[in-house]
Amino acid sequence: MNVNSKKKIAQPTAGDFSAKRIKKKVLSDAIQHPATLFSAAAALLSGIYMGLVSFDETSFALALGSGLFSLASFIYHYFIRGEKAAEEHVKELLERRRSFKEQQGEDIEKRCRQANFREGEKAAKELKEAYTRLETYLKENLEKRQSLTAQRFLLLAEESYYQGIHFLNKALSLFKAIGYMNERKMRKEKREWEQELEQAKQDTHKGKEYKELLIKTLTKKIRSHRKRLKLYGERGETVQQVLAQCEILEATLDSTYLEVVDLVADESYLERKDVAQNLERAVAAARKVEDRLRGMNRETDDDDQYLNE
Repeated sequence: MNVNSKKKIAQPTAGDFSAKRIKKKVLSDAIQHPATLFSAAAALLSGIYMGLVSFDETSFALALGSGLFSLASFIYHYFIRGEKAAEEHVKELLERRRSFKEQQGEDIEKRCRQANFREGEKAAKELKEAYTRLETYLKENLEKRQSLTAQRFLLLAEESYYQGIHFLNKALSLFKAIGYMNERKMRKEKREWEQELEQAKQDTHKGKEYKELLIKTLTKKIRSHRKRLKLYGERGETVQQVLAQCEILEATLDSTYLEVVDLVADESYLERKDVAQNLERAVAAARKVEDRLRGMNRETDDDDQYLNE
């Protein structure tokens, strides 16, 4: 086992942050708290002892005392400390989400390197550096103010970074897909088949049925290669478009960092909205591009089905 390998972190879902789920978690923790659980177990065992062996004052006192202590522990951890426990749980979820995204960033950089996708590896590294700069500065200089503005910036920065990771995953998938296609070989075969097709059409020595079958076969091969070459070109262009979106997100994170550094000394900064809006616009634009790519995925599935017919 590799001691340097990191344990996979599960990503918290939106449902984990719901009030119902958080309340359920606090209730579960209050019930399963050692003080609650062990005291309840002691009360139960004492009750069983009194019912089966001997009903005496000591057993009764132990059962009553343990039961009351278990109830008091539950009331304290659920009703009195419940709000604090909920806050701690939310902080834990946020930390898990942050760790998950950091792990995803390291993972995509590694996979790009393994696939020899140098552009993707470079983009992943630079995007992570831009995000880390902004995140570190916000935490060191703004989060201590406990301002909603700082939290908003952190969430937007995180979302921008994660959108970039989504794009890099898409770019890597496309890079691998077109990597399996030998463009030079396909173009050479297509030219040869086109020449054969012209010769077959002009050949008057072969039988009619054989000639028709040959023309049909060559036509189908040529059409298939044309389709593949078209997809090759389109997917190659899409890889560059996706990488360009990563560049935009990286540039937005960097420019936001510089603006925050310039403004942080000014208390009126907390009233400024335009800096955060730059991140919001970048994320919104990235999501539109992602939706368009999803549509392209559906088209690709149709193309693959046609090519495999």
